[in-house]
Amino acid sequence: MSKVLPERDKRQRQLARDEKKLQKELNPELDERCYEILRILRDAPNHPDVKYNSKYFENHFKVANITILRAIKTLKDMDLLEEKQVHGSYVIKKEVEQVYSKETRQNLALIAGLKGLLQQYKNTPLFDSVTKLIYFLEPKVAKDDTVLSSGRVSVPPQIEYGVNVKNWDKVYEAIQKNHKINFRYTKSYTNTKALRTIRPYQLLLDNGSVYLFAYSEYADLVLLYDLNFMADIVVTDEAFELPEKYDFSYYCGGGRLGAYKGNKIEKYTIKFTGYAKDWIKGHKWADDQKFTEDEDSTVITFSSSQYDKIFELILSWGTQAEPLAPKRLVIRWKKEIVALYEKINE
Repeated sequence: MSKVLPERDKRQRQLARDEKKLQKELNPELDERCYEILRILRDAPNHPDVKYNSKYFENHFKVANITILRAIKTLKDMDLLEEKQVHGSYVIKKEVEQVYSKETRQNLALIAGLKGLLQQYKNTPLFDSVTKLIYFLEPKVAKDDTVLSSGRVSVPPQIEYGVNVKNWDKVYEAIQKNHKINFRYTKSYTNTKALRTIRPYQLLLDNGSVYLFAYSEYADLVLLYDLNFMADIVVTDEAFELPEKYDFSYYCGGGRLGAYKGNKIEKYTIKFTGYAKDWIKGHKWADDQKFTEDEDSTVITFSSSQYDKIFELILSWGTQAEPLAPKRLVIRWKKEIVALYEKINE
């Protein structure tokens, strides 16, 4: 039997290829390389000495020049880049037809604002993923500086923390698979190292730090591990079943003060004066908080298991915050103030 295709089949296949090519030309899509090019070009004005041409991107991506030229053609076809280079560099267009509603543009601007909120994590895979997502969502809007940068709704410079990316990748892999991990952990304060086997539940982002919330087989309870103090992480072949109530929010006793878990739920009463008495009314420290007010103060009452976090926040308000309950918090607060006074008078 001849393997030569009949002319009719050849024509049908050619028509299918032509149709596919036409659809691609009519509805071009950005791939990862394209929105990485957009990201780089957005930052180009900060580096006027660099020529962002095809040769630059060829070296950056380590691909053939023809591959870069195809990506550039796609961006130009989508009306994202100027047809001609400026001073030897590709340039993102400044003016485009606004085909999106005001509400859509505002929503995209808020999404773009996530970059600012995540600035503390800019050296992590999470930050890179959010950046790519922004460009992927709406490329025509993404290239508009006033929208994507959300310059009129911004986040001020934040403290930056170095997050161990290798540890992130290993833990993320284990969470995806629901597999146990082994690692060595440096205990806080004692600086001693211990070998641990845990079931990873969640990665928690808190004020620039990244914590792993996990069940410890050694301690037989759920604990928090600072990602930067983990070493020699091994993702095992042993799977585990994720419990229904694995989320960290089930373990902080109704408190809302970040990545801290205590074992004892207590009733707290704190008195605020000065500027703090009005500030506290606009902030939620716990799910069940209640306020009582007079002319000079606001008293907040709530339940929480986040003892140390509450202590830190009280100290941060200086003389404008005074703990009234529980008793152990009041005693600790007074001892801390006495110690500070003694230090001043050394």
